[in-house]
Amino acid sequence: MHDAAAAVTIAPPAPAASALLVCPACRGPLTRVPSHAQCAACGALYRGVDGSYDFADSGTARPDERQHYESKYETRRGGATARYDTAAWAERWNDPHWPEGQVILRRIGDCRGRVILALGNGASVKELFFAERGATLLHSDLSLSGPLTAKHAFDLGEGAERVAFHAMDAYRLPLPDRSVDVVYGFEFVHHLPDVGAFFDEARRVLKPGGSCIFFDHGYSPLWQGLKMSILRPVMKAAHWLHGISPEDRRATYAGGYREAEMAALAAAHGFTGAWFERTTLFQYVLVNGVGKLLGWEQPMWCYRGAGRIGASLDRLLTGRVAALKRSRVEMVWGFARA
Repeated sequence: MHDAAAAVTIAPPAPAASALLVCPACRGPLTRVPSHAQCAACGALYRGVDGSYDFADSGTARPDERQHYESKYETRRGGATARYDTAAWAERWNDPHWPEGQVILRRIGDCRGRVILALGNGASVKELFFAERGATLLHSDLSLSGPLTAKHAFDLGEGAERVAFHAMDAYRLPLPDRSVDVVYGFEFVHHLPDVGAFFDEARRVLKPGGSCIFFDHGYSPLWQGLKMSILRPVMKAAHWLHGISPEDRRATYAGGYREAEMAALAAAHGFTGAWFERTTLFQYVLVNGVGKLLGWEQPMWCYRGAGRIGASLDRLLTGRVAALKRSRVEMVWGFARA
């Protein structure tokens, strides 16, 4: 999912991504050159690399997490060879064996002219599909290495002004109040020690009626019980072989989110209409198992094969057996700004 240089056609009018940035410390205007951005109000300086800026360089309270991903993404830079194929990514997002993709697209809806902030997006390129459908996309991560890897994967052509790649701290975003239509995070929220503080910041940058859309793990009694008992040696071996970030480790042992608790937390921070859609159990276990044990760079046929087998088991069993239905792990969830 981290593909190399290819032309990507971006759909017409959406606001320029660069026009949205402000100083994360005081929200003053920024003066930008390729090597740095500087706040005209408070003088804060943010380093730049090829026109992308590190707005998380100062102020982040998660240096270990940041360093983990700096190292992880640096090793991937320049390593991908496949072309970005528009039709292939449309097929991927709508793949019946990847049901969370369909839920995300349905919940985002029409992308045209909207501003989508993708947080904790690492080096993922699948979100460029939002820009291709007409959105302004702010691709961000705590580490600048991830966004730079995604940025250098493609020639965005005329659509480049509507896609920005920066490092951002989710607790202190470099964006004005009420400037974003969608705050999106794919396996992101569990990286945050203080989810409530993040919800406050997300609400600040969202326009009235704007929405948060996340994909993460819901609490699964079955899966949590297995990985903390008979599968615990396998889990620890995978962590040792391929590494794990501090926040991923914390979330793994905590076991995922419970709907009632997250709905109450969202409401306490000014959001409304919380919704949760659980998707898979067996697909998650098989795909995650393949990824963790073999490494995420295995051939795509292996990844997709595991997903299809798992999805078939989910259709056959989790929809019919109540205990398995309650134990589905993968969950798309969100809410709206009141």
